[in-house]
Amino acid sequence: MDASSSSPARWRRQAAWALGLVALVALAACAGRPRGPEDTVREVAKALREGRWERAYAHLDESYRRRVTLEEFRRHLEAHPDEVRHLAGLLGHASGAQDVSATVALPDGDALVLVRDGSDWRIRGNALDFYDQSSPRAAIRAFVRAMERRRYDVVLRLVPNADREGMSEERMRESFEGEAREEIDRLLAALREGLSGPIEVVGERATLSYGDGATVQLLREDGVWKIEDPD
Repeated sequence: MDASSSSPARWRRQAAWALGLVALVALAACAGRPRGPEDTVREVAKALREGRWERAYAHLDESYRRRVTLEEFRRHLEAHPDEVRHLAGLLGHASGAQDVSATVALPDGDALVLVRDGSDWRIRGNALDFYDQSSPRAAIRAFVRAMERRRYDVVLRLVPNADREGMSEERMRESFEGEAREEIDRLLAALREGLSGPIEVVGERATLSYGDGATVQLLREDGVWKIEDPD
């Protein structure tokens, strides 16, 4: 045996190299562990529960962050504390990431779409805008959510200008509560179930067919979609 190969100095160099390699492999395993879309959703849920708006905002995709500043985002969440708690609960139990499009199902039937940003996943669009009106489908979802939570101030925003005369939060509450509530709940259940159906958009108007021959008509006005006739 070559004496140099068994010398203490050479043995120490080999041992140090081996230990360094083990350390690098362990570090790479921790740093490079794949992060899935469900991890991102759970992190957003945790940030919302803890009121860490900046951390939640960081998980939204770049196109949304270009449109909505952190301050606007913070004001929106702080103005809707009940909705924040409700959404955080849903996000905390999200599951079912599907293929590369990363659609994550929520317990209430909604879903989140996530997009790749380097090695991370980010939530696409206005997922944390509880009453989004940027598309016909979003406006219908906003209507359902607002009616379910009895947020008649939001429902009023979803009414076209021409139909708003004489309407108020108090009048809506009187009309939609009491004996009428059972019928309203059936309408909302049918609308929620039909939300995934095709929506026909023609110019500034849109139509969703749902349930047993019912339709909901929408109108784009002032840059947002409003519910013209929920049938």
